[in-house]
Amino acid sequence: MVQAIKGSIVNERKQVLRTVEYLPDQKPKAILFFHHGYGEHIGRYEKVHTRLAEAGIAVYGYDHHGHGESDPKEKHERALVHDWHHLVDDSMAFAQEMRKRHASSIPCISAGQSMGGLVATHLVLRDQDSWAGLILCSAAIDAEWNLVLRLQASIGGLLATLVPRAQIVPAVPLEYISNDPEVVAHFAQDPLNFVGDLRARTANEILKGFKDVQHKEKQLRLPILAIHGTADKITSITAVKRLLASAASTDTELKEFAGGFHELLLGPEKEDTFVTLRDWILRHSREPDAKL
Repeated sequence: MVQAIKGSIVNERKQVLRTVEYLPDQKPKAILFFHHGYGEHIGRYEKVHTRLAEAGIAVYGYDHHGHGESDPKEKHERALVHDWHHLVDDSMAFAQEMRKRHASSIPCISAGQSMGGLVATHLVLRDQDSWAGLILCSAAIDAEWNLVLRLQASIGGLLATLVPRAQIVPAVPLEYISNDPEVVAHFAQDPLNFVGDLRARTANEILKGFKDVQHKEKQLRLPILAIHGTADKITSITAVKRLLASAASTDTELKEFAGGFHELLLGPEKEDTFVTLRDWILRHSREPDAKL
């Protein structure tokens, strides 16, 4: 029997962040901290997280500030990231608080979808000794740097300062989310999702997050699982492959889904994706002092 709990925490900026917990009925084999992507909310993954809890994995997550049911809720503040480090600060504080509830020997894994994968990567880079692994689901690790994007980035800092809330960075078409029209429609119709062009400040801060990881990815020494669709037009599989090749880790795995779009966890590939996720976590869930 899975215990599903909704709650909240208050971050250092006095914003209330809505949280979720999916707890197995016995001592968890592992603890997963899952970060949702840009413009969406953690509740979209309820079925996935419930099934992971049924397999003995405790799952924790929350809505990033300005997303879902978290503060700020004013329209002009939605999906606005003033400082990339705020996302990581919130994640670290949440993880530290939740981990107090469990034995320190239980392995903890950081995971994320799309932009959440970038947050998850930054999180483990702050203190790798506290983590047993990193999972990247259609992760936004870097961009495909075409001429248009380079031109936008060259003035991104100026726009982020002058018009931080302006939605002037074109969003990718919604149909790129999945090759299942129902998944696309569900995303578009979800009132908790933010649909539309990116705010100037948010786009510039995400680019800063890309650059920071690129400078540090060689430091990664944790086991890493990456799940990515070969037809993903939202995030770059090339960047994910670069990270895996650069990392110092001796335990890396890339599961490519041929023809898969961005939303693998909820799209046509969801069953295979779930099995890949669950089995990898369980393989990496042995406590440090456990005997073979």
